[in-house]
Amino acid sequence: MLAGSVRGPVRPHDSPVRGTAPEKEAARAMSWLSAAPAVALAAFWSVAPGLLAAYAWGLRGLVAWGSAPLLSVGVVSITGVVAAALGVGWAWWVPVAAAVLVAVVGIGVRVGSDMLLPKYRTRPERPLAAGRRLLRTTWSRLRTPKGRFARLPEVVDAAPTEAVPVTPWKNAAGREGPDGRWAGIAALAGIAIAVALGWLTAVNGMGPADALSQTYDAVFHYSAVAHIVGSGDASSLTLGTLTNPSTPTAFYPGAWHDMVSLAVLSTGTPVIPATNATALAVAVVTWPLGCLLLARQVLGRSAAVAFVTPVLAVGFTAFPWNLMTFGVLWPNLLGVALLPGALAAAVTLMGLARNSTLTRPGAAGLLVVALPTLTLAHPNSVFSLAVLALFPVLWGLAALFRERLMTARFWQPLAGLVVVAGLVWFVYWLMTASSLTDGVRTFDWPAFQTAGQSIWGVLTNSTNDRPEIWTVSVLVVVGIVVALRRASTSWMAPAHLASGFLYLQAASQEGAFTEAVTGAWYNDSHRLAAMVPVTGVPLAVIGLLGIAGLVRRALLAAGTSGVRFRRGLPAATVGVAVLLVVAISGGMSGQVHAVLLASPYRLATDVLLEPGQREFLERVGQEIPPDAVVADNPYAGNALLYPLTGREVLFPHLSGNWTPDMVTIAARLRYAATDPEVCDAVAATRVDYAISGPVSFWAWDGRSTHYPGLDGLDGFPGFEPVDTDGRNTLYRVTACDTIPITTNP
Repeated sequence: MLAGSVRGPVRPHDSPVRGTAPEKEAARAMSWLSAAPAVALAAFWSVAPGLLAAYAWGLRGLVAWGSAPLLSVGVVSITGVVAAALGVGWAWWVPVAAAVLVAVVGIGVRVGSDMLLPKYRTRPERPLAAGRRLLRTTWSRLRTPKGRFARLPEVVDAAPTEAVPVTPWKNAAGREGPDGRWAGIAALAGIAIAVALGWLTAVNGMGPADALSQTYDAVFHYSAVAHIVGSGDASSLTLGTLTNPSTPTAFYPGAWHDMVSLAVLSTGTPVIPATNATALAVAVVTWPLGCLLLARQVLGRSAAVAFVTPVLAVGFTAFPWNLMTFGVLWPNLLGVALLPGALAAAVTLMGLARNSTLTRPGAAGLLVVALPTLTLAHPNSVFSLAVLALFPVLWGLAALFRERLMTARFWQPLAGLVVVAGLVWFVYWLMTASSLTDGVRTFDWPAFQTAGQSIWGVLTNSTNDRPEIWTVSVLVVVGIVVALRRASTSWMAPAHLASGFLYLQAASQEGAFTEAVTGAWYNDSHRLAAMVPVTGVPLAVIGLLGIAGLVRRALLAAGTSGVRFRRGLPAATVGVAVLLVVAISGGMSGQVHAVLLASPYRLATDVLLEPGQREFLERVGQEIPPDAVVADNPYAGNALLYPLTGREVLFPHLSGNWTPDMVTIAARLRYAATDPEVCDAVAATRVDYAISGPVSFWAWDGRSTHYPGLDGLDGFPGFEPVDTDGRNTLYRVTACDTIPITTNP
């Protein structure tokens, strides 16, 4: 008899923690203080590998830190695919080795280019271009003599408007660094405030650090992490076999699961708290850093921008907080969090970045990394990037047309226009006609709002019937007005409206056109609403700094002209503005987001596990041999045995394209003692144990009745009870020990 099995009647196990089931669960719940190392390590994995690569390839300052999450996720997810192809088992040292290799290559390329290639130098401005620039500047000043609205307030203008190309591995500003003297400290302070606000939101929303997300998709995501940790295979090319076991390769974007697995492997934290820790790290570190890169490239070097951006980044409901609750869409959460960094690269490539230390070749390289990275995070992030990047591309082409007009090189913008038109057609074909997107275009989420309600939701950042977020909404509107006054930032207004238009289509419209333009996002308004803050954050930054600049000018106009006062006034106005925004918004709407976050955790109506069931699963996991497979009804919550204990279950998700043997077990396992075909299936799937219990999740779903073979096993011979909690019972399958197994011809 296998270890852990017992003979005779089985009584409910007596827990060493006395009290009712809820009291027991509260006693064993993990505090967020205990989870702090997991959150720190999750943040480390989302920044450190990419930061090493960024510095090795010559990036510095905020550009290096802002691009680090995109590069980190790229290194980790691409390494997962390569390691599996090479037969290397997944472990924490594998992406570390890959990051070091990327860094060594980067240093080699830099040294070689220094030795073999001439130094990069800018061409002097040609007289005709200088004349056009002078005319534009003169006209702008004539139109608004005092210049108060012709450009952003001076608090943003920490450097000249014209970008100065420099070699990315040299200090462009002497001792002050590439972003000025105080930008790094300001960014650190802003990130610290964002982390504090996000931490409070998670604590008040999720409850314990190891709380379960009681959602349909969470079962797969938890199981996928357990699969990576247990099998050592982190490849996105095979992760889909978890629910398509009959195919040797099945793509599923695995970047999210790879990142969570590293938090598990490097800290020993169980899968579920490691998942929560990674989600929090993405919300308060990965996302703000990406927004910081976008704001820095759009607005130039400025300590004010560095301080304000991370704080405002956690103040939008649609992202990151809504994607941490609905679905739950963790891969999409990671994909959208990486979007600002990729969009910043596109802005730089098109020559719209201000005072950039990232050259156009460097931006092109970052985009080359971004495309596979976003695909491995979630493919619809690539479509989101295509939509948002279209506007800086068009703005860059327009500038090129003006520059090349009436010259021998006018063919260049024409060729660029042809290329862009071809890319737009290709992306539209992928979204509407390609077989690659057939599986997502077929989803139909019915409209639930009027067009007016959708517009109001975008305007007040209350998409999907969430509460209005007035503070950031006002800042975004002000930011749009200010951004439209400058050519290099005006593209953000139509890009923002494009995201809102896609949300409007999904939330309030029906028909073929709506299905075509929203199909790449599953026709899902929640996923499309998450795009709005990508441009909303930098627009809010522009709005806040614009208001602060006007206040500063008003104070100076009032007659106060002391040297110390004038020097300290920009920092003081920005600091006070941020404090007022945080106070007026209630900690960047922290309570609103906490209530939203609680919906799949503390306030869930449909639960995956009944009270006490989690304790039961964790206990029986110690009684099952490590190499055993357990047959389970996932709608009874017992699929979570896999992520909770690492013991493999036959059905790791609530639905899947199961093999015939798996379907046989689901339908007829209880007849194993009398049906040789069932024992053939048991042998083929290596099932040694089974858990029987009542359906606890989505009992109204017809798919929950697809597992009758696992019901009432105590009434059938061939099943030896091992442990029970009174509702769920673990059995060892003994029926096939005596029944001869037949071999199908």
